[in-house]
Amino acid sequence: MSKLRIVGGAWRRHQLPIAEVEGLRPTPDRVRETVFNWLGQDCTGMDVLDLYAGTGALGFEAASRGAASVVLVEQHRKVLAQLQENRAYLLSKWPSDTGPVPQIQIDAADVLACVKRLAGAGKRYDLVALDPPFRSELMQSTLALLPAVLKPGGLVYAEWHENLFDDEAALCKALGIEKLDALRHLKAGQVHAHLFALPAL
Repeated sequence: MSKLRIVGGAWRRHQLPIAEVEGLRPTPDRVRETVFNWLGQDCTGMDVLDLYAGTGALGFEAASRGAASVVLVEQHRKVLAQLQENRAYLLSKWPSDTGPVPQIQIDAADVLACVKRLAGAGKRYDLVALDPPFRSELMQSTLALLPAVLKPGGLVYAEWHENLFDDEAALCKALGIEKLDALRHLKAGQVHAHLFALPAL
C-alpha cells in the first residue's frame, strides 16, 4: 500500500496509508514543502478548507503546522474511510506540549453543495486548498464559489494541469472578481501549483 508522509510540523515524518483508488495521488512531498514555505511554514490559528481532499495531504499538513481547524471535503466512500482512520491516528499522536489539538472535520459531501452550505452558514476560511480530479471540469465551477467562503485577505492554493495564471483575466472572471493577487506558481511534472489571494464577499 502507498504511503503519505507528513513533511513538517508536529506530525513530521509520520506516514499514513493511502486508499487504493485509481487516480488518487497525494500532492508530492516537494510541492507540499514549497507550498508551506510560501506560507512561512506556519499555519498557526488558521481555518483551512481542503476541497476534493483525497489523501488529506494538504489539510493534514496544515493541521500539523498549527492550523486551528481543518475541514476535509471528500465523497468517495473508500477514500473517506481511510481519511477517518488517518485522522484518528494523527490525533492520537498529537504532542502534549504542542498546544491545542487541531479540530479536523471530515465532510462527506459533494464539494459544490458543501461550499454553498458553508457560505450560507457564514463560514469563512483563511486558506482554501483546491485540488479537483485531474483534467475534470470542476475547477472553474468550484473557483466561482470560493470568494463567499474566504476571510478578507484569505488565500487559495490550487493544483491543476494548466497554469491558471497564464490567463489571469479568465481566472478573475471565473472567480467573479476584477483582480487578484497572484503570489506564487510552480510546475512539478504535470501539475501546476498556484497560491493567490482575492477579496472576500
